[in-house]
Amino acid sequence: MFVSVLGLQDLLRPGYDWKTMPASADSLGPHGWIQIASFVVTGTCILLFAWGAAGAFPRDQASRWGPRLLGVLGLCVLGSGPFVMDPPPIAPFSPGSTCHGTVHGVLGAIAFTLMPVCCFVFHHRFRKVPGWRPFARLSLATGVVIVLAIFLLKLAQLRLLPDGGGLFQRIALVAFFGWVCAFGLQVLREVQPAGPAPRSVGDAGGPR
Repeated sequence: MFVSVLGLQDLLRPGYDWKTMPASADSLGPHGWIQIASFVVTGTCILLFAWGAAGAFPRDQASRWGPRLLGVLGLCVLGSGPFVMDPPPIAPFSPGSTCHGTVHGVLGAIAFTLMPVCCFVFHHRFRKVPGWRPFARLSLATGVVIVLAIFLLKLAQLRLLPDGGGLFQRIALVAFFGWVCAFGLQVLREVQPAGPAPRSVGDAGGPR
């Protein structure tokens, strides 16, 4: 949902260069409420998923910390909605920055830091669970992609690369939310109880 809403806004806003603008810039302007609502709903969903993921594995250190980190990340995403960023090029803690813009910048920094950390923590857990080892490799690969995207984002912000900060940020977002969706589907398959064996036509009491 988050990626779809973000992509539609990127494409439908006239004169908007999504390759250079941060994703949070979609919260600005007369239609900014759409992105604000997307932040709030997505953050709430991550919080609920963190609660569900906490019960999906036997208890150990990785099982405790993974859902906790996801929960903190969810709170950061949720808070990024009402605490709207300042219009570019105003940066947090710079002259002209507002309180809500600074809070948004801090929440965003925490969220992007926790994205690869969550992948690596769950990778450590998945390696120990039969049937989850292939997903452990996906988690590791996703974490590496996010780290590289954030590294390129920082280089672009420091003017050491052409201005593609928006593109690199979106790569990290797509990778993380894709991983979350895959994680959720895998949990659903693991915990969904098997239904009763289907009865063939003509069985006693079955359909005629």
